[in-house]
Amino acid sequence: MGRDGPRHAALAALLSALLPGLGQWYNRQWGKGVGFFLGLLALGGILLSSIDPDELLHLSTTGTPPQNIGRLFLVSLLILGLALWSIADAAWVAKRQGSNI
Repeated sequence: MGRDGPRHAALAALLSALLPGLGQWYNRQWGKGVGFFLGLLALGGILLSSIDPDELLHLSTTGTPPQNIGRLFLVSLLILGLALWSIADAAWVAKRQGSNI
C-alpha cells in the first residue's frame, strides 16, 4: 500500500464532479488539479464576460436569441468538456494508483 493509502476512483470522480481539479488534488496531483481549476476559472470568466444581463432581460421579453449565442454555446460546451475530462482523469488515475498496491 502507498504511504497515503489507496485512492478510491468513485470518490475521486465525485470530487472532480463537484469542482474540476478537486479529484486531482485528492490523487495528490497538485499541478494537474491547479490546471483544471484555472481552466474552469478562465472559461467561466469568458462565459460571464459574454453575458450582458440587461441585454438578456430585453431579449427574453422579445423572444429573440442574443447575437453571441454561438459563443455562449461554445464556451458552455468547453466547460462541460473540461469537467468531464477532469472526472474521467481523476477516476482513471485513482484506479491506476489503487492497482499499484
